[in-house]
Amino acid sequence: MKSSKINLHDLIEYNSNKVSMKKLLDAGSFNLALVCLDVDQEIPPHPEGYDVVFYVVEGLGVFTVGVEEYTLGAGSMIFSPKEKVRGIRSLEKLSILGIRETI
Repeated sequence: MKSSKINLHDLIEYNSNKVSMKKLLDAGSFNLALVCLDVDQEIPPHPEGYDVVFYVVEGLGVFTVGVEEYTLGAGSMIFSPKEKVRGIRSLEKLSILGIRETI
């Protein structure tokens, strides 16, 4: 795979009508996506069949992992294993880098 430089801040775009997602990299065993939620947008808790790490680029949000909720801001990370439901709710404009295993 070819190396590439990505500036996340240049790619952040919020859409008041829906959650925005940009696939950034597919590296075979993992991939990266930039997810942007405008104020009060939500990805409701749901099951997924893969592990993922979320890194908060900017903003503040509530992350559901299983039955627990965590409020995270810029610079924070959280791991969500595949056997737990996960969800995200923005408290302010929120951009997240999702790093997930490829199944």
